[in-house]
Amino acid sequence: MSRAATPSSRRSTTAWGAAIGLLERRDLSEGEVRRKLLARDFGESEVEEAISRLRERRYLDDGSLAQAVARTRARTKHQGPLKIRAHLRRRQIPEELALEAVRAEFPEGAENERALMARRRLEPSAAGDSATGSAGAEPDGDRRKAAARLFRRLVSRGYSREAARHAVLSGGHALQEQRDPDPET
Repeated sequence: MSRAATPSSRRSTTAWGAAIGLLERRDLSEGEVRRKLLARDFGESEVEEAISRLRERRYLDDGSLAQAVARTRARTKHQGPLKIRAHLRRRQIPEELALEAVRAEFPEGAENERALMARRRLEPSAAGDSATGSAGAEPDGDRRKAAARLFRRLVSRGYSREAARHAVLSGGHALQEQRDPDPET
């Protein structure tokens, strides 16, 4: 049997077959599939027809893909909403779907809590610090440098400056918990 007659080579001679081959390897957005198929010199009408068929059969669903990517990056990689949104933009997810996915993963007030969780992962363990002495034995200059470094790391992970500041200043606890409940006593 010649190479031209094998099932896999027949399948990739059409935009549909090539798209299925791409999606077998990894979930892709419509934009990524379109770009890859056009790069393989398939005609625009053939590419659009293949994408339409993929959408009908739910092989392509940018909304579900955006939700899954946002959830994974927020919960396992501890990335913030800004970095996740930029990643979704690079994946060619439409802006409204990217915003919806980020809002679902970071509802009102959740960014501060997630920044605290990321801070705990980024900080050196407290056990390693206590081996050198008491917790307050670190000089002020070193503490400020460590706080600035932690702030920069949180911002680079995609947290807003406000959420990063909240996480650094709170010492790993919500700021409301540190305030005196009754200032007049």
